[in-house]
Amino acid sequence: MDFLEHDLKTLLSTLPEPFLPSETKTLLLQITSATHFLHSHWILHRDLKTSNLLLNNRGQIKIADFGMARYYGDPPPPNLTTLVTTLWYRAPELLLGAKTYGAEIDMWSIGCIFAELLANSPLLQGANEVSQLSKIFSLLGVPTNQTWPGFRSLPHARTLKLPAHSPPSSLRTKFPFLTTHGAALLTSLLSLNPASRPDAAAVLAHPYFKEDPRPKREEMFPTFPSKAGLEKKRRVRTPDAPKRGEEGGLGNEIVDFSGLFGEGSGSVEGGAGFALKMG
Repeated sequence: MDFLEHDLKTLLSTLPEPFLPSETKTLLLQITSATHFLHSHWILHRDLKTSNLLLNNRGQIKIADFGMARYYGDPPPPNLTTLVTTLWYRAPELLLGAKTYGAEIDMWSIGCIFAELLANSPLLQGANEVSQLSKIFSLLGVPTNQTWPGFRSLPHARTLKLPAHSPPSSLRTKFPFLTTHGAALLTSLLSLNPASRPDAAAVLAHPYFKEDPRPKREEMFPTFPSKAGLEKKRRVRTPDAPKRGEEGGLGNEIVDFSGLFGEGSGSVEGGAGFALKMG
């Protein structure tokens, strides 16, 4: 197999500043192009994250670790495993127990990777499933039947207590330097409603990649000293990928997000009873 000098997670941890916009576009195009190839052959990766992206010193990215990958179809097969994708890159429908899903879960992960390239740090660093949902809702707002039709039918969404109203997404303010096209792409990839996320082909054709600065050519990409044996010592601690047979999810408790945006959030949408309070 080819020797690739870096994994993207370790490399990001050693950079004093994020990649340049032109370099971010190059990396994102390659990641999306590889994902498009997988999806066009009906393969879900189900664990896209920066530590599973290998980069050589010729500016070329390759996707690694297919331990959670599987074939799917249209319509997607029922009763798929819900405990897939490393927590920080896991789509909200998976956190809510969806057993039928498709390429949208990989596109959410690409949105998380895009944000990580921009900020040089993972966007959503939850400690567990409840914490992860809390961070998602705090940043992107809470779902409603208008923005995400049918989300209440997901197994773990039935017990959520949500504020009836929430502030709009603050994603744009988190990346004020991002162009309008770039912000639109990131926002669409991180749509709570999986049906609103673009597929890989749509991302590749997005106007973000056609505006200045253009993606840097691979042969012009900077090179970095190989960490080789030092990578394990320098690796940033991130959650492990789910293990086969491991149980996860929110369980049957009522999870109370009603105080997510502080006191006075208004009326609460959801059930009553025992609550795991998130404030």
